[in-house]
Formats: sequence, structure tokens, C-alpha cells
Amino acid sequence: MPPALWTVWVLGSVISLPKEGASDQASSLSCDPTGVCDGHSRSLNSIPSGLTAAVKSLDLSSNEITYVSNSDLRRCVNLRTLRLGANEIHTVEEDSFFSLRSLEYLDLSYNRLSYFSSSWFRSLSALKFLNLLGNLYKTLGERPLFPHLPNLRILKVGNSNSFTEIQEKDFTGLTLLEKLEINAPNLQTYAPKSLKSIQNISHLILHLKQPVLLLEIFVDILSSLEYLELRDTNLNTFHFSEVSINETNTSIKKFTFRNVQINDESFIEVVKLFNYVSGVLEVEFDDCTHDGVGDFKTLTLDTIKCLGDVETLTIRKLHIPQFFLYHDLSNIYSLTGKVKRITIENSKVFLVPCLLSQHLKSLEYLDLSENLMSEETLKNSACEHAWPFLKTLVLRQNRLKSLEKTGEILLTLKNLTNLDISKNNFHSMPETCQWPGKMKYLNLSSTRIQSLTHCIPQTLEILDISNNNLDSFSLILPELKELYISRNKLKTLPDASFLPVLLVMRISRNIINTFSKEQLDSFQKLKTLEAGGNSFICSCDFLSFTQGQQALAQVLIDWPEEYLCDSPSPVRGQRVQDTRLSLSECHRAAVVSSVCCALFLLFLLVGVLCHRFHGLWYMKMMWAWLQAKRKPRKAPRRDICYDAFVSYSERDSYWVENLMVQELEHFRPPFKLCLHKRDFIPGKWIIDNIIDSIEKSHKTIFVLSENFVKSEWCKYELDFSHFRLFDENDDAAILILLEPIEKKAIPKRFCKLRKIMNTKTYLEWPADETQQEGFWLNLRAAIKS
Repeated sequence: MPPALWTVWVLGSVISLPKEGASDQASSLSCDPTGVCDGHSRSLNSIPSGLTAAVKSLDLSSNEITYVSNSDLRRCVNLRTLRLGANEIHTVEEDSFFSLRSLEYLDLSYNRLSYFSSSWFRSLSALKFLNLLGNLYKTLGERPLFPHLPNLRILKVGNSNSFTEIQEKDFTGLTLLEKLEINAPNLQTYAPKSLKSIQNISHLILHLKQPVLLLEIFVDILSSLEYLELRDTNLNTFHFSEVSINETNTSIKKFTFRNVQINDESFIEVVKLFNYVSGVLEVEFDDCTHDGVGDFKTLTLDTIKCLGDVETLTIRKLHIPQFFLYHDLSNIYSLTGKVKRITIENSKVFLVPCLLSQHLKSLEYLDLSENLMSEETLKNSACEHAWPFLKTLVLRQNRLKSLEKTGEILLTLKNLTNLDISKNNFHSMPETCQWPGKMKYLNLSSTRIQSLTHCIPQTLEILDISNNNLDSFSLILPELKELYISRNKLKTLPDASFLPVLLVMRISRNIINTFSKEQLDSFQKLKTLEAGGNSFICSCDFLSFTQGQQALAQVLIDWPEEYLCDSPSPVRGQRVQDTRLSLSECHRAAVVSSVCCALFLLFLLVGVLCHRFHGLWYMKMMWAWLQAKRKPRKAPRRDICYDAFVSYSERDSYWVENLMVQELEHFRPPFKLCLHKRDFIPGKWIIDNIIDSIEKSHKTIFVLSENFVKSEWCKYELDFSHFRLFDENDDAAILILLEPIEKKAIPKRFCKLRKIMNTKTYLEWPADETQQEGFWLNLRAAIKS
């Protein structure tokens, strides 16, 4: 086995043998061939032994590890990712990470470390991500921790309880960070210039419970920070005091307040703070609480002129306990002239005053999702001259109910091109509607509509009607390029002639059974199709098409994972790509035709064989034999009515009726003969007559002649005798040869009769009259026997 494969095998099977004292419930690491090892939540209380250079990623988070020794990771020289978060680690030996020169990601968060040593990070020059959150330390130590980490880009420090001090030397050596998160809700001391040593910080996240030290931190980051995010802070007590700021070039472009409490007075103080920042373009409030009534009368235009450059304002989940006492904000309307993007989401907004809408002269994007807007309040908001340059309006999940009214209200927005009114309860759609003339995008998803009408504007390029109750699509939209119609009840793809320039169609989660090459080819410009999650009938044609088109995967973006067979039942749940049907299922018509032809040939062959080998005769005799089998093998003596049944040909009737009958029935004592012409019961089936007559006769006399063997009824009589009497080895048959017969003239099927004629004496009618008396004597003796 090659050394590399041997290493991987060892990782997969031996690597995780626990050290002495490990928990009995500890389970082994699982490692893949690329060197990614997962030991997450395995109840380990120590780092597994046997780790080698093959390990490139090691996840030991959420265990019970308490100690990291110098030898635990010594051989992991190619390790790039190490996750040790959410353990019980309280000690890390000095050189535990010394050999990890390729390490790029290190997570030591939420352990029990009370101090950090700079020697831990001395050799980690490749490290890009370091998470030290949630440990028990009060400071970051007496010596700088990060001077040997030139490539560090993301750093997270602090905890929610004991971290109380930021020292001037804490961030020494760091020059460029993409993200710095400091969790210090109980921060008591901030040494000036502690953060100033970092020349460039793209994103700073501060968790501060109180704003006491906020101003000092703000002064240090004013020239180096691009994005400040303040979390979990109560700004109600914040007070701005004049500070000495020598910086003329500030770089902060975005402020975010997340889970922050603020009142009217502190809001004014925060605005004063913004005056030191030139060029703030974006302000965001997320899950904040405003403990006020909007009383900003003390704000002057000079005080808040800094807000005049804001282009993007985002407010999500804003809580205003005294909302119904809120003041008119008309004194700040004049500062909104440059705002281009506003998002006010899930904040119980039911009205944007007309005057404010008219001041938003630069507004291009407005998102009022998850609020309380109705047609009545929207009409006031979208008044004449409101939002003159608005291109995108999002009214998702409000209280709109009428498409017709909504369209009419928005006619004032001459430049509106994108409209999202999804998750409103429209239910029905009117036959016609009026819309702004430049509409290109319309989102009607999750609006409970059941059918489409010409209310849909013809100018659309993108239409989203997913997650409704639609069972058909028959609209002609000559400019539509993208159609989103997933999660409906469509049974087929839309007609391509209705959508001549369609490029993208997402029609998954419907009840489509199949689609064909011809249907896809009819969409001449289609580049992307998502049709998975439907109830596909995996017919032979469908499988042949989908499995035979290699280029299909370039169009079907969710192929093959989302394409499963719903029927036939033997392949239900299988991927269409992997399904194989039998020859009989794929060529059923041909198989049925072949079977029919085979059956026809079989019947034809049977007919020929029956004709050639007297099959019909055997069938007739089988029926007669079955009828006879139901009767007793021999009739009781009291049921014998005749001395003999005479079987003869009609052409031999003269001899029978004028000679034999006269000689036997007029003899003393007379013999009683059964003749079909005289004794058969009228109306009874002739076969039953023959059977009953033979069974009620003591003997059966066969008058053999050329005429006899040619007579059909004589054959029946002889046949039954053949079955009934000869099979019982009975001597009840008397053969009279009326004239010489070639033995070959006797049918071959009467094999026993032919055998008897070869082995048993029969009576032969003599042509010489002198010998005829002896013939009658012998016949009477045979009947009596």
C-alpha cells in the first residue's frame, strides 16, 4: 500500500484511540481522503493521539477537552484549520502550536482559558482567522499577542463577563484587519490609542453594554475604520462632549446599530458624533428600540447636516413602545434629498406621509416589507410627485388585497420598473389592470392567486408567480425573459409560443409528469431550466430523452439530484438519470404484437395438427367420455333393457332390418334389439342416446362394412364403445363383418379395435346361403354369452 493511502487509512481507523482516562463514550474521528477530520461532539476529553501530516483540517469543537500538550499536534505540519471551540480547555502548553506553520484558521473560543501566551502564536505566520471569544481572561495579557501574525485578517476577542480592560499594546503588530470583533459589555478601561495602531480596519464590531468609553474608542478609529457596528448597547445615557480631533480625513462609510436602545435625547447626541465623520453613506438600525416620541425639535440644520450625505438607510425590527404618540418628523425631511435606498422592514409601518415621499427626490429603492401598508395608506404615500425617480418598490407581506387598486395607485411612479408585492392576500386577479409603463419585474409569489389574466403587464421581462395555486399558464408575454413558477399545480410546461424570448424558467415542485425534447427545443432561447421535484413518469421515451442528451445538464441546473421517478412503482424514488426499464416495458406495443402473432401461429399450428392427427375427433370423444365417466361404470342388471345395441350404417339398414332383426326378434325366445332408427328418444342429444343405448344393452353389435367406416354416427358409436367398453376389458362388443374390409380402412385411432380384429375371432357374413344358418346360430350364442 502506498504511504499516502496508508496514512489516510490510519486516520480513518486508528487516529482517535483515546488517551488513558478518556471517556468510555469517546468515539473515533472520521477523516476523508483529503485530510479533513471531524471529531465534533464526540465526548472526547483529550486530543486524539496518532495525528499525522495527512491531517489538513481538524474539528474537535463541542467536546470535553481540557488540556493541549506540546506533543498533541506536533506531527500535524500541514494542518490549515483547527477548531477547538466549546471545550473545557484551561491549559495550553507553550509550544503546542509550534509546528503548525501552515495554520490559517484557529478557533479557541468558549473555553476556560484565563490567559494567553504570545509564544502560542509565534510560529503561526500564515494565520488569517483567530477566535478567542468567550474565555475567562480579563485582559489580553502583559505582552502583545499578535506581532508575529502579519497575515491575520479576522480577529475576535473578549467575553461577556470578565473582559474589562483594553490595553494600549494589545493590538500592536496588526496593521490590516478585515474584521475585528470586541465583545466587552463590561469594559471599564480603554487605554487611548489602543486601536489607533491598526492602520486599516474594514469592519469593527463592538459589544458594549454602556456607552461610557464609546467616544474614546471612536476617536482612535476615525481615520482607519470603514464600517462600525455597535451591538447590545444602551445609548439612552450617551452624552456627547467636545473632543479634540486632529483627523481631517475620515474613512467611516457605514454605521450599524444592532440591538441598541436609544431615546430622543441620545439620538441627538449620536447625530452630533456623526458631525466628525464626512461621507457617511449608509446607516442601519437592526432590532433596535426607540424609547421616545420623535421629539427632535432641538435639532438644527447645522447640527444634522452630516446626515445629508447618507444614501442608504436600513431599519429592521424597530420597536417604538410609544408609537401612537410619535411626532411629525417634518423638520428633518429636507435632509432626505440625497437618500437613494431605504429599507424599513418589520417595523409596523402603515404610512409614509405624502410630504416625506415628495422630499425623497433621489430615492431609487424602497423596501417596506413585513409592515402594515394597505391600499388606502399606499395611496397617500404614492401621491402625486412622490418618489419621482423610484425604480424598485418592495411591499412584500403587507395588507394589500386588490391588484387592480394597487396598480392604479402606483401609476404616479413613472419610473417604476421593479415591483415586489409577494406574500399579500390577493386571492383573485381581475381581467385587466393598469400599471406604470416601464414595469420590467413583478413578484406575485405567495399571493394565493388561482389563475392568471391579462392583468399581468405585457412589458415584463421578469415574472415571479411561484408558490400559488396555478394549474395552467396561457399568457402571451412577448418580452418576458425570466419566469419563476415553482410550487404550483402545473401539469405541463408552458407553450413556448407564448414566451418567444424566454431565457430562464424555474418550474420545480409542480405536478409535471414529463417533458420532451420537442418541448425544450421549442424554447429557442432558453438557457436555464429548473424543473426538479415534479412527479415524473419514467416512461421509456422520457428516459431515452433525458439520459441520451449530454447537453441537457447545461440547461437543467438542478439535474440530476432533483429529478426522481414517481412511477412506475418499481422505480419510484430513483433518480431519473439512474433508472433503467426492461425491454418489455420500453417496447410494449412490439411485445404485444409479437405475442399476438405467436398465439396466432400457435393456434394455426394446433389447427393443422388437429386436422392432421384427428384432434377434433379426440376432443369430441373426450367430451363423450367425460359425460360417461359421470355415470356408473356398469349399469345395474335391472337397468338392462336390450339384449344388444346394433351399430350400423344407414346404407346397411336393409340387411339389419330385414335379415338380422327378423332372425333375432322372431326367434323363440326372441331377442330384443336396440336400433337407433326405432328406439332412440326423440329430442334427446344423439350422443346421449348412443351412450344410454349401449349402457342399457347386454351386448353391442357392430355391423362392419365399407359403409360403416364412412359413417360419422357409426364412428361415434364405435368411439364410445372404444372408450367405455374396451377400456374396461369387457367382451360386450360383437363384430360382424358384413363384407370384406381392408384393415387399413379402419381408422388408425381405433388402435384397440384393430388389435382385436387381429387377435379375436369375429363373425363374417357368408355369401353362401347354406352357411348363413350357422352364422345366425353363432350370433345368437354370442349374444347370450
